[in-house]
Amino acid sequence: MRRVALTLRADALEDVLDALMPLLPHGVYQRDMGGGRVEVAYYGDAAPTGAELDALAGAALLAREEEDVPDSREARRARVGHAWEVPGRLRVRSPLDAPGADGLPEIVIEPLEGAFGTGAHPTTRMTLELLLGLEPAGGFADLGCGVGLLAIVAARLGWDPVFAVDLEPRAVESARRNAERNGVEVRAVHADLLEVPPPPARTLAGNMPFYVHQRAAPALDAATEHVIASGVVADQATATAELYTGAGLTERARLTASGWAAIWLAR
Repeated sequence: MRRVALTLRADALEDVLDALMPLLPHGVYQRDMGGGRVEVAYYGDAAPTGAELDALAGAALLAREEEDVPDSREARRARVGHAWEVPGRLRVRSPLDAPGADGLPEIVIEPLEGAFGTGAHPTTRMTLELLLGLEPAGGFADLGCGVGLLAIVAARLGWDPVFAVDLEPRAVESARRNAERNGVEVRAVHADLLEVPPPPARTLAGNMPFYVHQRAAPALDAATEHVIASGVVADQATATAELYTGAGLTERARLTASGWAAIWLAR
């Protein structure tokens, strides 16, 4: 199997992904490299050629690397560590990463094959940072839950009940299994947020595209007091915040990284 990694300008990431994702239905892995750079990697033999990738990325491409890797995902993951931290608060790691020796609380995440994400995307990290600043109380809903990291952290901290909602069945199953792995109760639900309103939870974290926020914001239940809106590029942050201020919330904090944004709003 081949691994192809593109190093891109972070400010051009969204445009490149818009062109790349239709050609790679199994998704990509992203890693913030700092200095305005981000790595996008994918695995597989049936993929665009190097020349096609160079043309697709254009001026956003800083480097491209290709290598042969083991077919087994476990063998591939064992080659490098995947642990990351919110400094002083929490460590997130895969089952193949050794536990830390410093006593920092840990969440162990393993995505199912075909489920999007590993929990390490910049939008997830920023949402988690904002979530850790809130006081746990009442219900919590992780909208666009992916592997379920935010729901698991919320359940660990004391929100109850906790829901994990996603359009992709594999993501829902991944969230359910990861919750079991971490010993917390999460109600993982398959739902299309373009068709149904968000759950009536006191706190919502929505890691989803702008067009889904457009449907979710006006459908918020009156019981929702806190929203962390993410999954949008930095240029869409103000427009996203305005959707929720129109629903009666006020922006309290905003984070940006690698061209992405996360916003905390409260009543």
